[in-house]
Amino acid sequence: MAIRPVLDRLRRYPVTLVVTGAIVVLVVGARLAHAEPDFPHHPPVACLALVATVLATALAERTLGSVRTAVIGVVVPTVAVLGTQLAVTIGDALGEAHAEATRGQPMLAPSVIAVTLFAAASAGLPAQRRWRMRTVLWTLTLTLLLFAGHGSDVTRALGALLGTAAGALVVHRASRPTTRDHLTPRTVVVATLVALGGGTLVTLVVPDPDGVLSPFADAMSDRAGVLVGVLLLVAAWLVHHGRRAGVVVATGVLVVLTAVLADVFLIEPMTDSAVQWQGLGLDEVEWQVTLLGAWVVPAAVLLAILVLRGRLVRAPFRAASEPSALVAMLRGGDAGSLGHMGTWRGNAVWSHPDGLGAVAYRVRGDVALTVSDPVCAAADRAAVIDAFVVHCQDNGWIPAFTSVHEPVRAILAPEGWTALPVGVEAVLDVTTFDLRGKRRQDLRTASNRADREGVRDEWTRFEQLDAGQRAEVEAICTRWAADRRLPEMGFTLGGFRELDDPDVRLALAVDASDRVVAVTSWLPVYAHGALTGYTLDVMRRGDGGMPGVVEFLIARTALRSREAGLTTLSLSGTPLAAHDPASHAVMDRGSRLLARLLEPAYGFRSLQRFKEKFGAAHEPLWLVVPTPLHVPRVARALASAYLPGLRPRHLWELRRAHRAAGATAAAGAGRTETPAGGRD
Repeated sequence: MAIRPVLDRLRRYPVTLVVTGAIVVLVVGARLAHAEPDFPHHPPVACLALVATVLATALAERTLGSVRTAVIGVVVPTVAVLGTQLAVTIGDALGEAHAEATRGQPMLAPSVIAVTLFAAASAGLPAQRRWRMRTVLWTLTLTLLLFAGHGSDVTRALGALLGTAAGALVVHRASRPTTRDHLTPRTVVVATLVALGGGTLVTLVVPDPDGVLSPFADAMSDRAGVLVGVLLLVAAWLVHHGRRAGVVVATGVLVVLTAVLADVFLIEPMTDSAVQWQGLGLDEVEWQVTLLGAWVVPAAVLLAILVLRGRLVRAPFRAASEPSALVAMLRGGDAGSLGHMGTWRGNAVWSHPDGLGAVAYRVRGDVALTVSDPVCAAADRAAVIDAFVVHCQDNGWIPAFTSVHEPVRAILAPEGWTALPVGVEAVLDVTTFDLRGKRRQDLRTASNRADREGVRDEWTRFEQLDAGQRAEVEAICTRWAADRRLPEMGFTLGGFRELDDPDVRLALAVDASDRVVAVTSWLPVYAHGALTGYTLDVMRRGDGGMPGVVEFLIARTALRSREAGLTTLSLSGTPLAAHDPASHAVMDRGSRLLARLLEPAYGFRSLQRFKEKFGAAHEPLWLVVPTPLHVPRVARALASAYLPGLRPRHLWELRRAHRAAGATAAAGAGRTETPAGGRD
């Protein structure tokens, strides 16, 4: 029974099964006949080509369909072989040196089919993956063509070109690039450095290299070639991450390489009168020109790096000192329920060049973490996201859209971005909110008890508090932070400092003796230029606060908002709350596990249970990153943003907290109550 699902899946890929068998036969035949230059000398290359061809066929069959895959996989390599053979024949007849060297070499290899199908299949991929795959393919094929220069390398490059055209023909959306598809100078320079470094290494292992840049290997020893190749690849990696060291390493290597090649292929031949231009055939003149011009390539790359060095190095991050421009956009636009958090200290504000909107963000390492959704109209959201991604790419940052809502995920996910669930936002419809019904029993109890004990709610601003009340509010907030075993979280989680904002409203619980016993803060939410509601941020209860005092404040705020004609009240997001508690997906299980680990310190699960008392609707919050490979780096950046003061000793404290929580649970202390320091 376990075999049947496998067989059913295999039946969906008939072309892949046929190609697998055919490639095996072709590779074995090539090995036995010594037809493909790479195979008899490098058996691992044959295995790699076989695996790549099978994967390319499976990808093409899934994205393009079986019939298109079969047609493209047969027709395009055939046309590429015929085109290469025709070019070699004509060049050989004219006495072209490279054509003469290529004559008699095999034009077809399994890797030609692999490259063709990868290029064609890329047209059916989302934009992010499509252009990433094409960049890799063209870097690889051009490197082999320029440095190895075998007949199969020419066919491979032609197959990549024709495969790309064939894929774009059958998948029309591939011909409509978005703004996010543009090639940045950094991408071009990185690809060029990879080609030079990889090509230098290729000439050391490929038999009889004959590419136009293969003379690189003749100008230096094998050890020097390995060193140059490795250093150029290291420089490419550093430049890709926007490091200044990458520009320094690349500049140093290219200066030495240019000088060596110029000396070997230009200065010495001219000094020894070895350069002649009369009485030579076409092939001899061509080889002389190739040798004389070999040093031009690294010299041109060196010049490009020197000219573009300012755009290759990652720009330093500078937080905005005055968020007034963003505040104005928030009041006139639509940034969702978490938009006001972008005005907090530590964030920078990027504005669209055409004034369509803005994005609040902060940079940790090389990751730009957005503060929830862009500030813009819904119709301009895609354009603002596109332009912000370009801004990040130009500065060498990885864009990470943090705690965004479904509309942002819906824009990026179809383009190949990876969306991860990071929390759930609880949103109340205050137009229908009241304290009736069994579900709101806890809220009625808290409200009735407050009335009996003389606890009242005050709707105010921080600037309107007298000195005594400010001191009491500060004491409540700082006491909660001091009681935590881990540092207080930041970034999209406000504290006492964020209360001092004229746009932020406070709901205070004041007892019969005029003492503040609980604090909640509310961030304004605007839509279409009008105030539509508030978002809960700080939620603290003092030592003398009655049980249920926070529920009392939230319920009174909801009723007050309804009377004011507002529509929504967000209880903000609960980090790491699973979108579907019953889901067995890897990311949902990971979120639940991390929530359990942090529960003793931050009480995320307790906070989620607390919010369920209000009967709010749940809206998923997402983290959207370019690829799954970026997740670890983005996770480190998020940890740095939320817990900048995290130290190893805090992890030890967390371990002790888990032990204490286990002991408490074993003792039977399982009652549920309002989290004293509950917050999102």
